[in-house]
Amino acid sequence: MPKKSPTISVKPDVLKWLRESSGWTINEVSKRLNITEEWIKKWESGDENPTLNEIKELSDAYKRPLAAFFLSSPVKEPSLPQDFRRLPGASKPFSRKTLRAIHKAMNLQDIGRELLENLNLDIETDVSRANLRDDPEKVAREERHKLGVSIEDQFKWKNPYEAFKAWRSAIEQKNILVFQFPMELEELRGFTLLELSPYAIVVNSSDIVEARIFTLIHEYGHILLHEPALCTPETPLNDGSHGASVERWCNQFAGAFLLPSDDIKSSFERCGLTKYSKIASRYKVSRAATLTRLVNLRLISLDKYNEEMSKLPINIYKEQGGIGKPSKRIRQAMGDTFISLVLENSHKGFITNNDALSYLGIKTAHLKELLGHKS
Repeated sequence: MPKKSPTISVKPDVLKWLRESSGWTINEVSKRLNITEEWIKKWESGDENPTLNEIKELSDAYKRPLAAFFLSSPVKEPSLPQDFRRLPGASKPFSRKTLRAIHKAMNLQDIGRELLENLNLDIETDVSRANLRDDPEKVAREERHKLGVSIEDQFKWKNPYEAFKAWRSAIEQKNILVFQFPMELEELRGFTLLELSPYAIVVNSSDIVEARIFTLIHEYGHILLHEPALCTPETPLNDGSHGASVERWCNQFAGAFLLPSDDIKSSFERCGLTKYSKIASRYKVSRAATLTRLVNLRLISLDKYNEEMSKLPINIYKEQGGIGKPSKRIRQAMGDTFISLVLENSHKGFITNNDALSYLGIKTAHLKELLGHKS
């Protein structure tokens, strides 16, 4: 008869913090571990202790290291960015999937800071500051010039995936980490982390690539304003709040950045509304973003905008299928800047090989693939 796993003394407030911060309810933990809710409540009140096997199961479920369960008290984590997704007070709690992405990004931002400091590199983000009184059209023109991406470059990109990679690379040159993680699409399209340097942008990898491009530039606008936020650019706040003003500015900035007014007016004169999807393809943006830009520039009426938007399929915003081998997946998620920092720190002995594997979330074989790609 197998031995029963020994019980382990764990601080009840740590257990509760780990569960809640990971987005699990007592009912969900009960079903996962196949034990009663009352028993879990006893753990979190200090009346009973879980077994080692149960702690290991919780560690796997919460996606938290086993060591976290042996902390003397809950860790004060950075606060979440302000929620600009919808009207204040109307937001539902985030799903576990989305919470994991947020906490993962916060952790990687902290790691990125340490990796930069190890190499004696600047941790500060190299961007100008803007405010809501600034004209987003003017700021967009200036920022495109600073990033060094011409409209001719944009037209030469073969597809939206190449476009996203180029925009991401240009933004990362500003000492901004750009991550892509899967989140529930109806909850969040992207967010910015500005509490620490270097700043970070996180884009929902479940989105279609054209929408991710818009989100990336929208979040770059948040960095310019120094307004960290959780965003759904296509469904922003629509009241008179500060959050609504910020979202509106960032949307206008992203539209002007990706679809410069003079160029889009010229394209529209040639193509007309019947071929607006051709314009979207040329600029590597979504049809929704193109229509929004056309109505904002008063090139089409609001009625025509609503009519055309109603024709777009609801599932247009869902990315389909996988993205190939693990090394490609890691590059998409982490970005070349973060990966290069990890590899350089590992090469110079500032971190161990196991640290590098842990930071990137990969196995040894995949690390060799990344090293081969780098060389």
